[in-house]
Amino acid sequence: MSNLRIVGREVAATATDVACQALGRRAVVRAARYVLSRAKLDYANDMRFNGESALQRWMLGLAPEGCMHVADVGANVGLWSRSLLAAAAAAGRAGDDRLHAFEPEPEAYARLARSLDGTAAVLSAAALSDHDGTSQLHVVGPAAGTNSLHLAPGDTATAEPVRTITLDSYSVRSGIPRFELVKIDTEGHDLTVLRGTRSLLAEHRIAVVQFEYNHRWVFARAFLRDAFELMTEFGYLLGKLTPKGVEFYPGWDPELENFVEGNYVACDPAAARGLPAVQWWKSQN
Repeated sequence: MSNLRIVGREVAATATDVACQALGRRAVVRAARYVLSRAKLDYANDMRFNGESALQRWMLGLAPEGCMHVADVGANVGLWSRSLLAAAAAAGRAGDDRLHAFEPEPEAYARLARSLDGTAAVLSAAALSDHDGTSQLHVVGPAAGTNSLHLAPGDTATAEPVRTITLDSYSVRSGIPRFELVKIDTEGHDLTVLRGTRSLLAEHRIAVVQFEYNHRWVFARAFLRDAFELMTEFGYLLGKLTPKGVEFYPGWDPELENFVEGNYVACDPAAARGLPAVQWWKSQN
């Protein structure tokens, strides 16, 4: 390590100690966390600013003319779906969009149906998983965004049986040849949903998968590394979704396994070439 870097670290250490004494460690940790999150492009969970809305627009621009199948897995009350439909209309592709929305919780499904009433969306009152059957959904509250197939410690929830299907089996029954975009937000169950798309992935019949990664993966005993192993097996490229583009990674890295909430995308190579890319901070000089 150079003398300049040693001096820099000593100055930073002294400044941090002084700030902790003056402001308290809590304030310093929160400020440092904000700076780190900003530098790593970890944005708050708001689709208007975290890249989700941007990805919808990017994919509408990339998808071939004609029928474009999109899946909203864990649709809840339909905010993501409504955003997609609005983006399709703005892009002049309202007639091309074929939206398939999945939501197992009854109150959320009822609100979803009202939200998408009058559209051509196909709704399914089912949870996507890695098997066709039934599972227990832990309902924290009606239409709550944290209802999940994996109960979080400390949560008070009611277990309700729900129907489970795989995206593979749904595509066969519905005669869907290909999905341009699959969005997954299932509160920790995302990896299991991905495993239910193996046939589609093996034949590259999904252009881009967006999935949520956060601390709820702990309750599912899942790791981001598992997603990398699954998707790279089929030749997909993985990266983190940001409003500036996709931060693609050469492979899984321990630095990524932090359970900080964010959205990741797995892209068919052809789709990856068409998306804006952001260089990973760790690969920069």
